Amino acid sequence: MVILHDEEYYRSRIPRPDLGPLRNFLRFVWDHDRKAFLDRTAKEWGQLGMFYLCFFFILGSIFAIQMKISIDYVSKLDRPFFQHPGLSSNSFFGMRVRHYRSTFGSPEYRNNTSNYNFNCLDEPSNINHNKKPCFFDITSLGKCSKPPYGYAKLFQPCVLIKFNKRFDWVPEYYNRSSNLPEDMPSELKQAVQKSPKPHIWLSCNGANNVDKEHIGKIEYIPLPGFPVQYFPFTGQPGYLSPIVALKFKNLTRKYQASIWQTCRARYFRKLLQ
Repeated sequence: MVILHDEEYYRSRIPRPDLGPLRNFLRFVWDHDRKAFLDRTAKEWGQLGMFYLCFFFILGSIFAIQMKISIDYVSKLDRPFFQHPGLSSNSFFGMRVRHYRSTFGSPEYRNNTSNYNFNCLDEPSNINHNKKPCFFDITSLGKCSKPPYGYAKLFQPCVLIKFNKRFDWVPEYYNRSSNLPEDMPSELKQAVQKSPKPHIWLSCNGANNVDKEHIGKIEYIPLPGFPVQYFPFTGQPGYLSPIVALKFKNLTRKYQASIWQTCRARYFRKLLQ
């Protein structure tokens, strides 16, 4: 079978005369006879550009579809509790704890009481960097303020929740007359209604249904919240952060549970593990 081509095809197959290295290179860059740049005419460059445009468009579309599928799948998985720089979401000791002594005997919570204000009002303090900080009575935590912190034969362990210091932050708190959020637990709503003093309210529960089943009942000591008179922190010497003790009344032994802690104030909601 003989394949016939047009005259243009045969003309393009004729060997080109040798003009020498330099003139051959110059002809390759620009061929005046063929109107070709780098041995391609405008039509050939257009065809080549269109091919690569379609090729990379299809390749990019396949990549975008694959990324969309992957992101949709990953977004449904369990994510880290912390999504910003800070402490590890799973804090732990780097070595086995063989002996533990109460740090409440340290100067932090048993300082000279003359350095503190015992008559703090039940509202955030005015910002005064020279004002004495409010005194926090560690004995208000009951048995959770001294060893063995509930880790005894009657296994009701205590976990101490300490409010981190944030400079000049003033909470806008919930009180009895506030419109409480719909997602606030009913027990916490009752505590807000019963308490005559404003707090940054705290609620804790298991991270999932299995954890909720194993952590049992939680007792908040002294109350499920941080009194607002300890705010704002302005760098006062000897400042004591308020503490709430969580006492687990019937925690399942030998079960590692993840617990959500939610602090509630207007325009403030912080989730911790």
